[in-house]
Amino acid sequence: MNDVTLDSGFITDSVPTAVWLSTLINTYYNIKIMNKNDCWITQKEIRTVAGQLCDKNIDIARISQWCNGDHPNNTYNYLRANGSKRRLTVIGEFNREREYPDELPINKMIFNDSALTVGDLMTWYKNEYCRYDFSKDDIVSKDYYLKNIKVGENKPVKTFTEVQILEKVEKQDDKEMKDYPFFHRIINIVNNSWEVFENKVGYEDIFINKEASMQLHFAHILQQYIPLIIYERDESATVELETAVDDGMRIREADIMITAYKGIHVFRVVIELKCYKTKASSGGPRGAQDIFMKEVYQDIELVEKYLLNDQADEGFCFVMTDHRMFVYPRQKNGKCWDYDMSQGTVAGNTILETPIGGKDTRIELKKEYVFNWNEIGEYYFLKLQAQKQNELE
Repeated sequence: MNDVTLDSGFITDSVPTAVWLSTLINTYYNIKIMNKNDCWITQKEIRTVAGQLCDKNIDIARISQWCNGDHPNNTYNYLRANGSKRRLTVIGEFNREREYPDELPINKMIFNDSALTVGDLMTWYKNEYCRYDFSKDDIVSKDYYLKNIKVGENKPVKTFTEVQILEKVEKQDDKEMKDYPFFHRIINIVNNSWEVFENKVGYEDIFINKEASMQLHFAHILQQYIPLIIYERDESATVELETAVDDGMRIREADIMITAYKGIHVFRVVIELKCYKTKASSGGPRGAQDIFMKEVYQDIELVEKYLLNDQADEGFCFVMTDHRMFVYPRQKNGKCWDYDMSQGTVAGNTILETPIGGKDTRIELKKEYVFNWNEIGEYYFLKLQAQKQNELE
């Protein structure tokens, strides 16, 4: 990597994460910058770049064994082996077991001469690299197919890679994508899972103390449900937490992303979650109600942006609280009520710029939303569903 200088400064204290990131950086450099159809990286190259990302010693065993999914004594399934060379594991090669790091510094810059962040590379990894065909010894890049496959050309499609490229070139419109019964079943599963979550929490079968536990429990319900609605061999779906998503301005982390596959077609559902408990997880009383109210509106805006930027096909914002004031306030005094969440409120088609917490704010909502809370036990639950901009016009 002589032509590109890594941004100075260590960005992780985890050696396995540094190894994975190093392989990703080297792979991206080969394919996108040097235009080489080569995903196999030498262990020396991986070690050199990993040493610039982490201040700990990068011994060769981390690359040859610990992070190598093909080694019998491995710890992580980050890499695949071809002799002394390594490539990144494609998501799903090891049934999604330890295939890539759970936590990544997604906002860290990688190259001094570009604006690429770790999040940008992660997006490329998921959307492009993971669709390469590794069934052959020599990988053929997507750029090759984009240059040589013509839309509408009657040629036999033989490889998974060609199918995926044709999918990108001959992209179906949103309405046609949603006409697939499997994708309708995915939406139904999201709604049904939320209903189960509401009742489990409301009747105290599940205890939620903060947003992180809300995320984990709701994702678990989704994962239990989804296999029940997969009927055909060309149907599959995944549930991911903290997924890198582009909102049109920068890379963010969506709380939950469901990606459903029907043959060559892909359907994505993005979910943002918000939880407010009157007692913090530490046991003390929780304040900052005004910030929470604003952040609910920000999450709705984010979901709309994800849809507008083609990062998802459907979007939801789910909210839970045990604070009755949000839902049935005695009075609405204070600027925080510009972000009204009370029962029956209709909000949207507006720009909100009321500063909260001393910080400037600008939230633009394209669609109107009705705050229709569902009360179960001591809790209140809210479901808001966004739509793509072309569906709002």
